[in-house]
Order: sequence, then structure tokens, then C-alpha cells
Amino acid sequence: MPTIEIETDDLIQRHLAALRIMSYMIFPDDPELREASEATFRTKIADWYAKVFANLKKEAQIQFVNECRPKSRQELRRALADPTSWLRKFVFDEFLRPLGGVIGGALALTNSLSAMEFNKEFRRRWFGIHYTGKLIFLIGSISEQRPRAGASLNKALHVLRETDGKSEALTALLKEHGYPAVNDSSLKAAWRVFRPVAHLCAAYVATETLCDENFIPRGFTEYWNIPPVFHEDFVFETFCAFAKFAESFVTSFRSQGQREALIPRGEIYALPEKMFDYGVLPLPWMKLLDDEVRALETYRAPI
Repeated sequence: MPTIEIETDDLIQRHLAALRIMSYMIFPDDPELREASEATFRTKIADWYAKVFANLKKEAQIQFVNECRPKSRQELRRALADPTSWLRKFVFDEFLRPLGGVIGGALALTNSLSAMEFNKEFRRRWFGIHYTGKLIFLIGSISEQRPRAGASLNKALHVLRETDGKSEALTALLKEHGYPAVNDSSLKAAWRVFRPVAHLCAAYVATETLCDENFIPRGFTEYWNIPPVFHEDFVFETFCAFAKFAESFVTSFRSQGQREALIPRGEIYALPEKMFDYGVLPLPWMKLLDDEVRALETYRAPI
């Protein structure tokens, strides 16, 4: 799998990086939908920036135009005559350039889902993203806190089946929102699709869903429908730091008796090696809950 190419040097680049990371996380199995998703996100955020600029005072707009240094005197005159219109075109051209410009972005969306269908697809995929992230957390936590138990994917699957899978309240809530029950079939199906972005799923769980037990009713797409995505640098850096840590873990961790890593490096959509100055930080896994420990103790290896 290739590295997810992103830049993180300034705020705008980090906004755009977040859009690309989210598109990979949601659509690891469908390159066309992934490109359409990024085009949709980039269009939304370009519109957001253009509206913010339009609300600035004229003096601030003119200062910004001069700092951008339009390529020709003629373009500079047009920009100074109507900064709002010039900026809208400029920002759409710049944000959609990686996708082939405005025309390329439009082509990416030509045979894509409608906005309503996209929202449904995002929401449908929440289950797989969330539970793939939880599987990574459980494997990491068991490895760190119960090393004698011997962490493995099978043990993490068992723990989730015995905890979330046997919670009548959670099962009812999932059913209410159109999600499957937490069982062997649904968990393995999620793992098959989201395994290449399991580190991103774990980072998503770390920065979002563990902070809000009532997350499902708020709707999975809410976070991305209010641009700019990851508008606070702290959230973006925390997400990336945990994703890189999780990536390092899953591509090096081997269950007892296994020759291959949990996810071989060639099968993961990696983040750039050095995204921030501090590199890969060793981060703590979530403390295992009492019911998770009890479930782990009931595990029996398949015969």
C-alpha cells in the first residue's frame, strides 16, 4: 500500500491533510469513492474559506491579495477590483489542483454518489471504522497490560463479543440506527474492509468516540459537515500522533506463534514517516475495563 501523501507545514495544509486522511479511512476499499469523497470535502472547505474571506473588511482583503502576489498585473487589477470573486476562484483552483483542478474535481464527482447518498454511506461505514479501531485498542491493551495472556486478534474478537455483543442496550441502540449486532460475522466483515486503515480507525476511536458515549445518535457525518475538518490543531496532531503510534504497533506486533505482523507493512496505508518534529511517540493504550478482563479470562483457543 502507498503512503498517504500529505503536507502539514501550515494550517491550511493540515485542513487538507485531514480531508485526505478521512477519505482514506472511510473508503479504503474503493479508490473512486475515496477520490470523490476528497473532492467533496475539498469543495466544501474551499467554499468555507471563500465565505470567511468575503466577511473580512476590504482593507484586510486587499492586504491578502497583495500578499498572494497574483501572477500578472492584469490579474492583480482584477483581484483588487473584486477581491471576493478573485479569492473564490483562486481558492477553488488551489484546493482542487491535486485532483486535476476544478475540472478534475468535477469529473471525480460525475459518477459519484449524491450528497444524501454520501451521508448514508459515511454513516453505514461507521460501524466498521469504530469496531476496527476498538479491535486495535484491545490488542494493544492486552499486549501492554496482560502480556501473559498473549494478545491476538481472536482474543480481541472474543472480548468484544462477550462485552458489546452481550449488551442489550447497545444492541438495541445499534439496531435503532441501522447497524448490525456485535458478533463474529459483523466484526470479521469490518476487519476485512478496514484492516488497511486500522491505525486510522484506532486514532478515530481515541480522539472521538471514547470521549462521548452517546456518539451514535449525533450522526457520523456531523463532524465533517462543519468545515474546516479538525479545525483545532490539537485534535489533528493528537489524531496523527496516535495513528502513527498505532501504525508502528500493528506492523510490528506478532501474536504468539505467528510469523507475520498483525498487519504487514505492505498492506497498510501508512502516514508519512515524519509528520511532526517529535516523530513517533510511545502512547498508552486504554486501561482494560473489568468486564473486558473477565471476558479475556473466558477465552478458549479454537480447536
